[in-house]
Amino acid sequence: MIGTILHVSWLTLKRDYVALGLTFLLPVVFFSIFAGIFSGMGGGNGASVMRPLSVLVVRGDDEPFSHRFAQELDGQDMVNVTDFVDLAQTVEDTETPAPAHDPEPETELETAVRLVRVGTFDAAVVLPANLLESIADFGGQAPPAKVVYDPSNPASRMMLEGVMQSTAMNSAPGLMMNRGLDMFVQYGGPLTESQKSAVESGQSFFGGDQGSGAGSTGLIAVESIDARQFGKQEKDPEKKTNIVAYYAAGIGVMFLLFSMTGAGGALLEEEESGTLDRLLTSRLSIGSLLFGKWLFFGFVGIAQLTLMFVWGALVFDLDLFSVKHFAGFAVMTLVSAAAASAFGILLATFAKSRAQLSGMSTILILVMSAMGGSMVPRFVMPAYMDRAAKFTFNGWAIDGFLKVFWRENPDHDLLESLLYLAPEVSVLGAMAIVFLAIAGRFARRWQPA
Repeated sequence: MIGTILHVSWLTLKRDYVALGLTFLLPVVFFSIFAGIFSGMGGGNGASVMRPLSVLVVRGDDEPFSHRFAQELDGQDMVNVTDFVDLAQTVEDTETPAPAHDPEPETELETAVRLVRVGTFDAAVVLPANLLESIADFGGQAPPAKVVYDPSNPASRMMLEGVMQSTAMNSAPGLMMNRGLDMFVQYGGPLTESQKSAVESGQSFFGGDQGSGAGSTGLIAVESIDARQFGKQEKDPEKKTNIVAYYAAGIGVMFLLFSMTGAGGALLEEEESGTLDRLLTSRLSIGSLLFGKWLFFGFVGIAQLTLMFVWGALVFDLDLFSVKHFAGFAVMTLVSAAAASAFGILLATFAKSRAQLSGMSTILILVMSAMGGSMVPRFVMPAYMDRAAKFTFNGWAIDGFLKVFWRENPDHDLLESLLYLAPEVSVLGAMAIVFLAIAGRFARRWQPA
């Protein structure tokens, strides 16, 4: 008898493809996603798949050593370097050209700060003139190199500063030898003639970089500049606000999908109760029914996202009520709710029962949320997973909200700030149209003969 129960239970599970997916497929998919993310952060073999930082390098002079340092930095696996002299072509291909109405030309540092702030680059390095002397000074009075970073990517600052110290060592090995010998002479006494001869041979081997100085905490002194606080008289608590904005977008988008698919289940309940048949035998067409449901679900989604962000503004100081932020939020909320509502209706018309809808939506939403950045910030993801996020609803919706609250260009007026959202708005709008069109075809099974 027990054998019969086991056999019947297995047949039931085997025929329920959604239950099979939740039992066996979803855990493996989630394991693969998070293993891919965190193995890329942990070093070893996984380090090679972690997304390199896009870094702008501004050289303080045209000396050979500055070129060598920039080339050594570009040779590091964790960074992709763009030289400031090539910036004209780079900016031409971006959406953030230098403001033409600015009465004062930007300094190189101001340009670097602006391009980091709006997300054209993950970080920037501004090297001082006479870089070799700054390294030789070992943190003394020479001007430091400047690292411009965005607190929305907290890993970029520490990673780049560490890479710069390694680059300094690789760029001037002879200098490192000389500094060590200077400290040896200072604390241990003068060298003998044979030792001096050996040192001269070593200098020719390492390239002969010269200099003098005392010890410091790093090979190259670094000054960190927060791109969001640069030029402000009073520092704002933007790091806190940025984190709140990210999770308001990520969590809000994920639960919007769950809410919309749950609401879409009302269609299946109306089918089971016979209400749907009675509606469709009247003058109501299936297209009008789906459009009306889409509108209502969309309004619910707008209310849900609005509540999420207003709560963030009132309790966690999210900067929502400035004119540009609120306008951008309104546009992104409208298109996100429209696309999510259409997605919920699509799944409802495809599913054959409420249980099937629940299982299928759970799998799809959790996978899209993990890949799209709702669960783990995308800046820690490997490059291939960051690209894969562009195939998810979450990825496009979160990118749009981040443009509103993180990546806004301070030089944009209201219209320009809204046009800046055009790619995300276009894709989400296209999703809504395509989802509704496909849902209309699936819903034909409900149309009376």
